[in-house]
Amino acid sequence: MQKFTLKQVAFSLFAMMFLAFQGFSQGLTTSAINGVVSDEKGEGLPGATVIAVHTPSGTKYGATTNVAGRYVFPSVRVGGPYKITVTFVGYKENAKDGVIANLGSTANINIKLSEAGTQLNEVVVKADKSSIFSSDRTGAATGVVKEQIQALPS
Repeated sequence: MQKFTLKQVAFSLFAMMFLAFQGFSQGLTTSAINGVVSDEKGEGLPGATVIAVHTPSGTKYGATTNVAGRYVFPSVRVGGPYKITVTFVGYKENAKDGVIANLGSTANINIKLSEAGTQLNEVVVKADKSSIFSSDRTGAATGVVKEQIQALPS
């Protein structure tokens, strides 16, 4: 049986710890983008659609804002530039170009939308009464003729 000296054991433990921490440092390869979408009064807009496009590759990320108007893209490609586009019904589309997502950090991009001021047209709904559905019919029905009844075994 081979005996190890204290010096050899200490060196082995130090080498294993160094390699373990080296492995942890190699795991981070993404970035994040987040922010708040608000109106002209500064109130968050819930349900706004946010699209982030990594311009060099064309990679698209999509999200909708929460009740406070906040959105987040938790894991995006590092670098950029990104184009962030926000749309919401009744508001003008707004976009920001040149957003850079640095490794291991979060780019905070807040966007304000202004009202579009468009007039919506009225919606007219028309319906015709169907002869299949009536108050006289209360459930499933099957039509049986006299010949079918007589042909049944008794």
